[in-house]
Amino acid sequence: MTLIRNQKLLVGYLFSIAFILVGALIISSCASMKGYYHAKIMKGSIIETHDSSIYLCIGKKDGAAVGQEFDVYKTIVTYPPAIPSPRVGPRGSQVTPTFQRESTGRVRITKILDEHFAEATIISGKAEKNSIVELSAP
Repeated sequence: MTLIRNQKLLVGYLFSIAFILVGALIISSCASMKGYYHAKIMKGSIIETHDSSIYLCIGKKDGAAVGQEFDVYKTIVTYPPAIPSPRVGPRGSQVTPTFQRESTGRVRITKILDEHFAEATIISGKAEKNSIVELSAP
C-alpha cells in the first residue's frame, strides 16, 4: 500500500515540476517576443509626432547618433482590383497584396532618448506616424 502511495506522490511531484517548467517556458517566450516585436516590427518606425518633433523607434542600441539623417517612406498596399475582398480571392483562395514604398521626406536625429528611441526633426518633405525611416546613404 505504501508503494502505491509513494508512486502517486512521485507522479504528483512530476506533474507539478512539469507544470512549473511549462509556465516558465511560456513566460520566457512572451519576454523574448517583446524583443522580437521591437527588433523586427517596430524598429525604424515613426511612433509619434508632436508639433515639430518626430519620435523614432531607433535608439542607442541600434547605433543611432545625433545628426544622422533618415529617409522617410510611406508604405502603399495594393490588392488585385478584380477581387472585392482584400484578403480572400475566388473560392476562398488567399490573395497576396503588393507593397510599394513612397518617399515622403527626410528627418535628422536631434536627441537620443534611450536605447530604443530617438527624437528627430523634419528637414524636408513630411513625416507621419507609422511611416518607415531608413538611414540615408552618405
